[in-house]
Amino acid sequence: MNRSKKIIAAGALTIGIGAGAYLFTPQGMSASSNVVLASVDWVTSQLNPVKTKVSDLESKVATQQQEINNLKAQLAKLGSPTTPPTTPPTDGQLPSTVYVNKSSVTIHSGATTKYKIVATKTMGSALKVVGSHNSATGLWYNVELSSTLKGWVQSSDISITAPSNTTPTQVVAFGDVHLRKGATTGYTILTTIPKGTTLKYISTFVNTSGETWYNVETSSGLKGWVYGGLTEVR
Repeated sequence: MNRSKKIIAAGALTIGIGAGAYLFTPQGMSASSNVVLASVDWVTSQLNPVKTKVSDLESKVATQQQEINNLKAQLAKLGSPTTPPTTPPTDGQLPSTVYVNKSSVTIHSGATTKYKIVATKTMGSALKVVGSHNSATGLWYNVELSSTLKGWVQSSDISITAPSNTTPTQVVAFGDVHLRKGATTGYTILTTIPKGTTLKYISTFVNTSGETWYNVETSSGLKGWVYGGLTEVR
């Protein structure tokens, strides 16, 4: 009897262990799965904001690249409007000679007043034309000053016909102007010429500052220099 009870008890223990294994093993597996799923969710929650930022940056980069491309296209259309032409226009489109129609006109190295002054010409000077250019400031003529020097003069400063009187004889003050010993404001003032006074014209001079001055003589015989910006040659 005792042996039979031991066998029965052992069998019951075996069944109990088996039942315990049957009861607890699925729970253990379920806990492990939950840990894995929680880990995946956490990683995903961290990656989503990063993905959003990357997408935003890619969008901004694409927008900026489009703006750069648009600017390049606009610059290509603008080109270089102030660059003088390298070849003269077709023969027959240009006057062969033009004449200075102002008391003093500056000739520039390019077709705008921003270019360096290469020469100054007085009223009536004849200039041989070799080319032209339409700039933002109007029509300019490329003129030959010598066999080695060319320059640009604005069309408003010249005429295609020779002036009837090529030599100025008078200088008229259209404002009160100082008569000085020399052709800069640094020279001594000899007297002040009232507005409307007519002076005898002697010569023209352009100083190192690019200012035009006229050597004149008053009715009393006093000679000196007056600033061209306040006078007019006739």
